[in-house]
Amino acid sequence: MLAHEGQECGVIVQGELELTVDNEVVTLYEGDSYYFDSTRTHRFRNTSDIDCIIVSANSPASF
Repeated sequence: MLAHEGQECGVIVQGELELTVDNEVVTLYEGDSYYFDSTRTHRFRNTSDIDCIIVSANSPASF
């Protein structure tokens, strides 16, 4: 699980994604989007055999 300063958002372009934020787990599919405060613990997982393509952004940049 990750946690850092800022906010994150994204949209699923292809495939599916399991997103965990704190203790909440959701599965997102093509066309779904997400937004959360990055200080909350989080992780991303591709739980399918299909490639998952995401367009995402962090603010401020944390790399």
